[in-house]
Amino acid sequence: MARASSLVSRSRARISWHGFRFVMAVKLAWPLRIWQSAKVEIFMAANHFPVLLDSVNETGEESHDWLKLSAPAKVNLMLSVHGRRPDGFHELTSLVAALEFGDELEIRRNGREQDTLLSEGEDVPQDDTNLVLQAARLFRRECAHEQYFDFRLNKQIPVGAGLGGGSSDAVAALKGMNALLETGFSREKIREMASTLGSDCPFFVDATPSLMRGRGEVLEPIDPYLFNRLAGQRLVLFRPDFGINTAWAYGRLASMPELYEGHAIAETRLREFSRRGNWDDMLANVFEEIVGEKFLAIPSLLEILGKRGYKCMMSGSGSACFALVDGKEQALEIKEVCQECWGPNIFWVETSLTEQKM
Repeated sequence: MARASSLVSRSRARISWHGFRFVMAVKLAWPLRIWQSAKVEIFMAANHFPVLLDSVNETGEESHDWLKLSAPAKVNLMLSVHGRRPDGFHELTSLVAALEFGDELEIRRNGREQDTLLSEGEDVPQDDTNLVLQAARLFRRECAHEQYFDFRLNKQIPVGAGLGGGSSDAVAALKGMNALLETGFSREKIREMASTLGSDCPFFVDATPSLMRGRGEVLEPIDPYLFNRLAGQRLVLFRPDFGINTAWAYGRLASMPELYEGHAIAETRLREFSRRGNWDDMLANVFEEIVGEKFLAIPSLLEILGKRGYKCMMSGSGSACFALVDGKEQALEIKEVCQECWGPNIFWVETSLTEQKM
């Protein structure tokens, strides 16, 4: 500890304002005791300072062995729910694809007996409900290694959007811890572990366009023609200033069993899209009607865009939506419509379906 204190006293402060980063050395007595830290990086943004901490390990030496991983968002290009299963989950069929857009997670080992998580994003839980911290506990149980980790999450995917952000972050954590400890868990093992964290978590292990079945944990590869049809497709994401609770959406669906779809309906959509390549044959989401009854802003906007000829849909249980585009001009037109309907400060991203190989 004396060595750590000496290290702190010798650190230099580099200070600047309004957009420039400054790094300040501080003693190990942070009043909120968020983490036992010897270096605090503070960034000035808007009217507050998000704080990122770099730890000093037990020997007092600064550690920089951060492993950086991407955690892509996903969209459901078709989502059909068939009914509630005896285990309480819902049986579904969905065509899912990852996006080039997503979060970024940094991981490193620490010398303490506690995992730490820092996030620059808003509305990110910092307690045990966070799937990244749940993934860390699961990993320790599976590998029987009492190693703890520091996580830094650059959160870009909005919470409660139907874009799989929390699940993707958790899988990135599993893969990162596997790499740092050289545990040697196979991808199949990682998928098995991921399935205990969330129904859609296994998808993010490979994050290639897939057919999702069961409660979401059963993944099937799509045929090469369909893959090539999807790869690189441009789209825009937009979300109102509210999220949708997934549990509420599924509970509401269970109270309206007439909205459940037969397996044959989903299979027909997939078959017709593969045969003709017409997006109208594919794009469908059973949750749009349920969510739209309570949140009228979503179906109203989608109807306006649809009348202008755009292929658009809500992703997952919402509240984020997407529209397919061919270029910048279409993207800008959609953005103008979204801002007119939902206000100027909506979440908005122009991205594409991943071109990652099968």
